[in-house]
Amino acid sequence: MRYEELSEIERKALNTSMFKAYDIRTKSAELHAPLMVRLVKAIGRYFIEVLQVSSVVVGRDARLAAPALLELAIEVFADLGLNIIVNPLQISTCQFYFSCMQNPESAAVMFTASHNPGTYIGMKLMAPGLQTLAMDSGPKGGITCIREFYCEDDRSIPSAKSRGSVKVHRYLDAFISYSLKLAGLEKDSLKGTSILIDYLCGAAGTEVTEALQYAGATVRARNLIPDGRFPAGDPNPIIAQSIKPTWDMMKSGNYDFGFCFDGDGDRMDIMTKEGEQITPSFNLSILIPQITDFFKKVHASGFFGTCAWDPHMYYDVKANPLSVVYQAKCGIGVHIIRNGHSFIKEALRKNLKQQYLVASEESAHYYMNFPFNLDDYSQGFAATENTLYFTLLTAKVWAASPQLYTQALQRQQSIFREREWPCHFFSDEYLEPVVNEVEDLFRNQSLKVFTAMEDGSSLDATLMRYGLAEHIDAKTDLGGDWLQIAQRISRSEEGMARWEVASSSDQRCKQAVAQIKGITDRFVKADLAVYE
Repeated sequence: MRYEELSEIERKALNTSMFKAYDIRTKSAELHAPLMVRLVKAIGRYFIEVLQVSSVVVGRDARLAAPALLELAIEVFADLGLNIIVNPLQISTCQFYFSCMQNPESAAVMFTASHNPGTYIGMKLMAPGLQTLAMDSGPKGGITCIREFYCEDDRSIPSAKSRGSVKVHRYLDAFISYSLKLAGLEKDSLKGTSILIDYLCGAAGTEVTEALQYAGATVRARNLIPDGRFPAGDPNPIIAQSIKPTWDMMKSGNYDFGFCFDGDGDRMDIMTKEGEQITPSFNLSILIPQITDFFKKVHASGFFGTCAWDPHMYYDVKANPLSVVYQAKCGIGVHIIRNGHSFIKEALRKNLKQQYLVASEESAHYYMNFPFNLDDYSQGFAATENTLYFTLLTAKVWAASPQLYTQALQRQQSIFREREWPCHFFSDEYLEPVVNEVEDLFRNQSLKVFTAMEDGSSLDATLMRYGLAEHIDAKTDLGGDWLQIAQRISRSEEGMARWEVASSSDQRCKQAVAQIKGITDRFVKADLAVYE
């Protein structure tokens, strides 16, 4: 039966809500054994019938539910005749992406739920060439097609005449070497640098610590051992309860700077020695010259053809306007883009030849077009995440030029900001009315409301601005009174709406936050929602 033909009761029984906009994600308890088999078979069918691949890369992070799913996937995919490339150990999502870069003709599945609590499990899926599969994105609709196969539950799919092979392969050493070389770090390059890192018991500890120690840094690692129970707290560096002990240690210790990672290691938060966060957009404004220097060599190789050097980047809806100005002052075109890993990577992939190079999200995600081969750019690029590279590049620049981060922190502190906060509504029916009420409130206060990107497509969010133009560039003057509010409904979490506020005025910032919470507080007090 097709998805559209299912009743709400049938959809709930099949847990079809696990098919999100950008991945598959659900509470582990709601993906019981029969549904696990049904789901993995649907994915296998998609790989064979739609992608027509002969091999698949599979991996998992530290989540307790991941080993059983990975074991099942190996058995089902091999029975269907697919050849398997697997690292059975816990790895970060970025190390997994690197393994896919070594097998670009393969499909891929990573079993992870990123920063979600330990009770969740999920899957990130890719087509060959590291094309991210999302809802209505990818061959025949990507995850939408997989959901149809799942609902149909075609039990007639026969096993292959010959079982696929299962090859164990670890790419840790190659991943570290690649990332060090791309970042321009050699042995002992960071000697004398002291770094505090909290991995929140996620999967990035081995690769990041080993790479930084090879480069000569002294590393104090907290919650280094992967543990899917996440005893330090939810593996999300923006959750104060999880990360506060490390921030306190940072303030009282003798460290040059620090990092915090999420459960699957694709989010990297930055700590100054004073215990302040440097936002990703301000960090990227410092790193852009290093990144464009690399791509100038790519341009000189002829990869972009005969066109002139004209680099571009994407910035997040929530990015601080001042950080965007400084990004633009680095000589790169800046363009707003909607949130969503799959969407951003697909935009980078499609627009590589137009010299779209890099992007970041304020949730601490960094994206770039990474070369498959550092010695031969003609082999192409993968629009993906390598948080290890951005960690190493940040450490390199900070160690060599700490004044750049002092200046960035001063600029950041000149702006008043309330970092993105979530409100979880117990029913999706409240989400649209709430965000519409917030939008109407600020529209009536003469804020301009933007809901589209430069090309006219949806931002999948609402950006509200006072005293700011729609398009920001190197000439944008932020000397006046301004306010920016970004609101969005999360596509990877059920019942979740998020807001972030930035302003030139402390009073304006606090007032806007109070007005938004004045609306959401009604639902919290009525036990219809909770702040997370």
